[in-house]
Amino acid sequence: FFAFGMGASAGKLLKAIDDGQGSCDNEIDKLFNKLDKDHSGYLEGAEYNTFMDEATKYMLGDLQKAGHGYDETTVRQWLKEWLDPNKDGKISRNEMKQNLKAVLDAGE
Repeated sequence: FFAFGMGASAGKLLKAIDDGQGSCDNEIDKLFNKLDKDHSGYLEGAEYNTFMDEATKYMLGDLQKAGHGYDETTVRQWLKEWLDPNKDGKISRNEMKQNLKAVLDAGE
């Protein structure tokens, strides 16, 4: 399920970003660098899908702990709307920095 062997480390970085105070830019940079395998500056194709899988799984768990009954499809669509606001099918480092912390905090 976890492409590129991202599983635990991506989840840990998402948790660090979620639990962190302030901008969490350093953790977001680490996560982005792990996912951007071709160093294009964008998460696209398999990189995009891996990130969306990881973020969806993390958010779904967070929402379920808070007692919300959202399904995976709904959470993934919501994440796409927030993390890929221009709907170009790729996520830039700036898009991730501008939106990821707010999205994770919203799941609590």
